[in-house]
Parts: sequence; C-alpha cells; structure tokens
Amino acid sequence: MNKQLVGKCLLTAMSVAGVSNVYADDNNSSNKKFAFAVIGDMPYNPVAAGVQVYPAPDYERVIADINSPQGGDKVDFTVHIGDIKGGATRCDNNVYTQNRTYFNSFKEPVIFTPGDNEWTDCHRANNGSYDPIERLAFLRSTFFPNNQSLGQRKRTLIKQAGYPENSIWMEGPVVFVALHQPGSNNNRNRTTGLFLDLTDAEYTARNAANMAFLNQAFAMAAADNKIKGVAIFSQANPFERFLEPGQGYTTTGYADFIANLRSKAQTSGKRVIYFGGDTHYMRIDQPMTGTYPACVTLNPCVAAAVPSSPTDRVNNFTRIEVFAQNDVHWIKVEVDSNDPGLFKFIPRRVPGNK
Repeated sequence: MNKQLVGKCLLTAMSVAGVSNVYADDNNSSNKKFAFAVIGDMPYNPVAAGVQVYPAPDYERVIADINSPQGGDKVDFTVHIGDIKGGATRCDNNVYTQNRTYFNSFKEPVIFTPGDNEWTDCHRANNGSYDPIERLAFLRSTFFPNNQSLGQRKRTLIKQAGYPENSIWMEGPVVFVALHQPGSNNNRNRTTGLFLDLTDAEYTARNAANMAFLNQAFAMAAADNKIKGVAIFSQANPFERFLEPGQGYTTTGYADFIANLRSKAQTSGKRVIYFGGDTHYMRIDQPMTGTYPACVTLNPCVAAAVPSSPTDRVNNFTRIEVFAQNDVHWIKVEVDSNDPGLFKFIPRRVPGNK
C-alpha cells in the first residue's frame, strides 16, 4: 500500500488526560488499573507464490509476547483492527480458519474488526477473484457466530443486529467500540474490477449502521458521569489515506465518520481515541482540526494539508496507528483512573522481530 503521509507525528509513549475503563465483564470499578494490547495489519508474512503460508513466526512471537507476563505485563484484552493477510494474497478459506486459531491462542479476550484485505479486495485476480460479499459472509460466520469475543478467555460483547462484527464493551471509565470500517475507501466508489456495486448499496447500509453504533457508544458514555473516554477501533486510516495520489476514488468513504467523530469529540466532553491502521506507519498524534480532513470529493482533498500550527485542533482527540506488515510489534495501552494522564500508549517491540 502507498505510504505517503500527511502530518506525521510519532511519540514513543504518550499520556493523554481523560480516558478510562468499563468492562462488560467481572469488574466494573471505575478506579481499577488495567492494560490492553492493540495490533493489526498482520500477519502478512510469509508468502509463497501469492499465498499466505503458515506458521507465521513473527506474528506468533507477538502473540507469545502479549501472552507472557514478562512481555505483556498482563493485558486484559487485545484488539486486532483488521487485515489478517496481505493485500496481494489469496482469500482462501484456510486464511480465515488459521487466523481464528491464532486469535484463540491468546490467553485473554480478543476483539477483531475486519479490514479490506479479508473481503473488499478479494475481487482482485491476485486475491483469487472472489466475490467480496461472499467472503464477507464467510468471514462473519467464521469469526462472529455469537456475542462472545475470541481468545481463550471469552468476553461478552454488545453486538449490532445485522453487523455481528461491530462490538461495544466497557472497562472502568471507558466505552470501547469496534466499527467495521475498512480501508480501500470503506468499500465505496469502486468502479473497476469484478463484482461491482455501482450504487454503493453495501457501503451505504453498513455506513448507516456504523454511525448508529457510534452514536450508541457515545450515548452510553454520556449517560454515566463516571465515563471519561470513548475508544474507537476500525481498520481504516480515514485521515491520510484519501489524500494519497493514485487511489482512484473520487468520493471519500469516510466523510460521515469524520463529521460524526468531530462533532462527538467537540461536544461530548470525553477523551476520544481512534485506533486504526491501513497505511502501515505506527504513530500517535492529534490530526483532527475543525477543518481537516473535511473533504467530500477528491480535488479539494489533494490540496488539503494539516495546518502546521493549527488554531482549531480538537485537543481531546488522539489517533493511534498500529504497527504493520513487516514491522511486526504491538502497542500496549495502560489506563489508570487515578493518574491525571489516565491513558498511556507504549510501543512494544518484540524480541526476534525486525
């Protein structure tokens, strides 16, 4: 994938005031300390003749590190933000079943939200010329048969009717929400290749469901004054990706999300965190301003840029992009409701990986 970036900002560890923790599980204390792991855009390797090959040693070392008290320092759950295979490899059934096995090797719960590589891009010849909608149905039946998380220890999740991959859960003073919002422009405005959806029917229905579920998560946060933050997970990079040249889209698939996210961040009074991937550059930054990104069609977006010294930055919003592809590591997130910073992001490099 193209990795041209706009407004890079990488921090090795960052405390952000205002995020919290609520588990839909066994301990709802808003004063507890906890940690979780975030990964995505992996495993991409190894590959042989355009086919994903298993085992995937680098990824297995990530899992072992997260599972290890020495490496993981006991995380309460892991979120995988999508792309369980490379974008130029086949979407064969074993990719999904093998990754389900990997998810169930995590000791603690795993919440997974799909990426573009496991369904929207499967129409490509090098992906096997699969029907993306058929692959999405297989993905849902493989990973989301009920309201339980993946992983050896299960967690009960709030699921959305018709979109079982969308999940809400709570821990301490944070509401967490995973939205099915993949790269490749959120499956919107694809005008070439096999299995076209020229009316964007799939995107339109799922996008409406995503906005309703995002609204639900913020409504839950607003209903409880102990909730201090909302953490959102999806595979897309809704900021830089649409600005990159050569993508071929004339209408962004993320306009509704950005507008809703900006409004919620500005009016909620909560710390709002977005975890995503897709552009394969690990970063922790605050890209959202009152105007960026605010484009709806391609030409204004090309000219857009993050202001060098914004005066309208949305200061309670932070974006975290995961390690990816050949950079096979993970991000540990610590939450301490007694710490004024509350939320700390710690990139964790895995011994033995590059």
